[in-house]
Amino acid sequence: MSDRFTITTRHSWSSRIGASLKGLLAGFILVVVGIGLLFWNEGRAVKTHKALHESQRVVVSINAQEAAPGMDGKLVHLFGEAQSDQTLQDDLLPISTTALKLRRDVQTYQWKETSYSEEKKNMGGDVEITTTYQYSKVWDNEKIDSSRFKQPSGHENPSEWYYKNKTWTATDIHIGEYLLSDTHKKEIDNFQSLPLPEQLTIPKGMTKTGNELYVGANTKNPAIGDQRVQFHFIPAQIYSVIGDLNNQQIVEHIASNGRSVALLQAGTHNADAMFEKAKQDNANLTWILRLIGTVLLIVAIGLILKPISVLADVVPLAGNIIEIGTGLVSFLSGLIIALVTICSAWIFYRPLVGITLILIIGALAYWLKRKSTIATHTLGAAKTSSMEDNPANLSN
Repeated sequence: MSDRFTITTRHSWSSRIGASLKGLLAGFILVVVGIGLLFWNEGRAVKTHKALHESQRVVVSINAQEAAPGMDGKLVHLFGEAQSDQTLQDDLLPISTTALKLRRDVQTYQWKETSYSEEKKNMGGDVEITTTYQYSKVWDNEKIDSSRFKQPSGHENPSEWYYKNKTWTATDIHIGEYLLSDTHKKEIDNFQSLPLPEQLTIPKGMTKTGNELYVGANTKNPAIGDQRVQFHFIPAQIYSVIGDLNNQQIVEHIASNGRSVALLQAGTHNADAMFEKAKQDNANLTWILRLIGTVLLIVAIGLILKPISVLADVVPLAGNIIEIGTGLVSFLSGLIIALVTICSAWIFYRPLVGITLILIIGALAYWLKRKSTIATHTLGAAKTSSMEDNPANLSN
């Protein structure tokens, strides 16, 4: 069976209008979602920043190698080698190591579907959409559901994997005299490749190739369903930690506004450097969510305006022109709504900063308008003066 095929579907003008009206409803829902996301994100960012700033002022650095009973219940910073005596064991394969974490990474050889479409508008508003589907074999560590393929027959992927991705974490990880909480252990993620033993007894049907285990008949000619298994681990190493001290355990700190603070970084870092990085991470996440929210609003406005261009598609050229116009309106409208929402959130969460921001924007808009007016008057005066100086222009 061919691994590439093309289908052409025809959509009538009336059916497209119906679909665009459904999209209009989805657009209004997305507007609510986008505004909600942007507003929530500003609150999250402000609260997180306040919690970090507050915590930075009260944190105390202690020696990880010495007990500090007088610091119990207080926010502390320490660094040292994180260790664990626990041997982590894979539950399906004879792989084990003494480490902070052990991870089994599995890739499965599968079919993958990709597609692209071309649209042709006809007089009367009908549209022909030609879609080409392509199927290729790839190694992927995520399960690809072939039942959702346009042409699943001949491109079936395994419904179940015997070997799956899995991570084991040591129960007790300590830095000197202090144990790490589960919250801090989740932040430990700097894995490195685990070398496989030279002599390794492996299950039937599996072969060892270099530093990976292969499930399948032929490593040179993989078949759908074959698997490649590698292991990664995190050995004992130095970390810097910030959290509350609670009976010789470092746990997450709860700031006065209810936000939790639990910081961990690989290497030796002082408390101020860790808080500054956390603030920068918070700022980066804030901008990412702002971008997502703004894109949602632009898409939402596009869906709301879509019926206009579909109605105009009775004459394809007119529809294309209007579609460009609605696209520009969608972009500008989405951007404006996003900015207004962000400013409103700042007024709600940080009134002084929010009002100041709006005053600055208002002053800038007034200045630009005034400069534009002055430029217009100057141009008009210059033109009038030129015509008076040259009577011939007046006679014309």
